[in-house]
Amino acid sequence: MKKFLCCFRLPEVLADEFWEKIPRHRHHINQLMRDEVIVTYSVNQERSKGWVVLNAESLASAESIVGRFPIRRFIAYDLEELFIFDSMIGAPKMVLN
Repeated sequence: MKKFLCCFRLPEVLADEFWEKIPRHRHHINQLMRDEVIVTYSVNQERSKGWVVLNAESLASAESIVGRFPIRRFIAYDLEELFIFDSMIGAPKMVLN
């Protein structure tokens, strides 16, 4: 399985129609995280940009995943395969007694 980074941009004005999609979008993202399709999902404080690391077999598969985001029609995005992705997510913390 390959890892891809999706960098997306949100519109400057977030209309009511966008906000109405958020509960469904969050549910969808949470399900993809439970299914280990999405590794990380982030949006900046200004709500102008976001970053998603996802697992997919190919670029076409990754594009299909992003294409099913409930907010897809509101975002522009770039998608690229990652060569290295290191993370402490899920790693146990060492406790020295």
